[in-house]
Amino acid sequence: MEEQIVKTYADMVYRIAYRYVKNPMDTDDVFSEVFLAYFKKDRTFESEEHRKAWLIRVTINCAKDLLEKRNEWQPLNEETVCDSAAINGGYSGAEGYIDLHEAIEQLRLEYREVIKMHYLDDLSVRQIADILGKNENTVKTRLARAREMLKTALNA
Repeated sequence: MEEQIVKTYADMVYRIAYRYVKNPMDTDDVFSEVFLAYFKKDRTFESEEHRKAWLIRVTINCAKDLLEKRNEWQPLNEETVCDSAAINGGYSGAEGYIDLHEAIEQLRLEYREVIKMHYLDDLSVRQIADILGKNENTVKTRLARAREMLKTALNA
């Protein structure tokens, strides 16, 4: 069972960790810490969705903790910027992604976080709400506002 959990979620945990810490060595550290925490705790989850949400939240927290210890909080790099047409607004190529990247990084944390979780991590509103401990309507509102802010920024 333990091997199956790692196989199922390894790519997701690694991708999320890398998006935050930006280098393979630190990503490996976060990856190890997440699965160590998972296997140390005798956890029971209501569903696979709950297990996935827990792993995402722990990955984000571990990555942020590592960066805070080093005082190295950094924005996303352009390879990890969302390629979803829903946010991209028709922009294409590197220039469009750079503009989008800059626009996302200008958002306040609560908007930036839900945008990244929804489009980069492919999480549903419910999953994001569970991970952040927020109401689903709060997440929907933040997503809508973030999209509007991005549209405005990209069309300016």
